[in-house]
Amino acid sequence: MAGSADFDEDGINAINITPMVDIMLVLLVIFMVTTTTIQNLEGMQVDKPEAKTGQDMGEQAKSILIVCHPDGRVVVDGEDLPNDGAIVKAIKAKVKQNADVQGLLQCDETAKVGEMVHLMDLMRENGIKRYAIVTEKPKPEDG
Repeated sequence: MAGSADFDEDGINAINITPMVDIMLVLLVIFMVTTTTIQNLEGMQVDKPEAKTGQDMGEQAKSILIVCHPDGRVVVDGEDLPNDGAIVKAIKAKVKQNADVQGLLQCDETAKVGEMVHLMDLMRENGIKRYAIVTEKPKPEDG
């Protein structure tokens, strides 16, 4: 017999979207994870000293964050910079974008004070007129 009742002449009229939905869900999860990582301004943990008289700086869209570590590494806006020339270049680029940029200096509690003063000098010498030292509020004492 040439014809069969099981043969469907209409063909496939629907597209299976299940694999596409699976891929979209995986992409959604990837984007959610990366955006929470990107939003972290510091990008690294530094043991900041405590200060009772500090003020909340709020959002700092017009700022440059300079972090110094106890091992001598300096990170500017999340980028590990090897020497003073690279630090000065990053500062000048930020000042060129916004002349009213504020410098935020965040040093580890065990970092050398001389390194912190040197970084302050680099900021002042390269056009940053306002700067602040990033600290954390003291933890409340029990009792």
